[in-house]
Amino acid sequence: MTIILKPEQEQVIIQAVNSGLADNADDALDKAFDALRARLPHKSDLDESVQAAALRLGSFGKRHGLSLGNLTIKELLRESRP
Repeated sequence: MTIILKPEQEQVIIQAVNSGLADNADDALDKAFDALRARLPHKSDLDESVQAAALRLGSFGKRHGLSLGNLTIKELLRESRP
C-alpha cells in the first residue's frame, strides 16, 4: 500500500520524531493508529450497550404502566398494518 501524506501531515510526523515523541516515522504512525484504535468502539462495548438497551426496553412498559394485553408484538404489528 502506498500512502501519500499531505504536507501538514508529514510535518506532524517530523515534529513528533524531532521532539522525541516517536523514534521514527513508522513509530509515529503506529502511535497515531494506536490512538485511533483506542477511540473505536470495541465489539464487547457494543454488546454491552445492546444488552443495556434491551433491558431498558424490557422494563419500559412496566415502569410506565403500559400493557399489550394478550397481544404479542408480532400480533400488534400485524394489527397496525392497513
